[in-house]
Amino acid sequence: MSVGVVMEKTVQKYLVMIKLSPNMAAKLYEPLMEFGESPIEGVKLEEAYQVFGEWDFAILFQADTNANALHFVGDRIRLIEGVLETFTIPLAPIKNYRK
Repeated sequence: MSVGVVMEKTVQKYLVMIKLSPNMAAKLYEPLMEFGESPIEGVKLEEAYQVFGEWDFAILFQADTNANALHFVGDRIRLIEGVLETFTIPLAPIKNYRK
């Protein structure tokens, strides 16, 4: 009898920062609210934030592959009217403070 190894699929978290054209913040709310928890296969949205400074919004999400993360940002976020720039940060946790 052979013993199989079960490999867990790892999920990577990402934070995508979004810069908008001036006066376009209201236009981003509607597409963000229309996204479901899983806007494309392999991607799960966690939270969306309005931020201040150089960037206007941030979305925290999980993706099962880097390709799916790139596909979500490139094909769904960047195509929203008024999005000027995105900056996607893969996150690597070093400590969990919520135990």
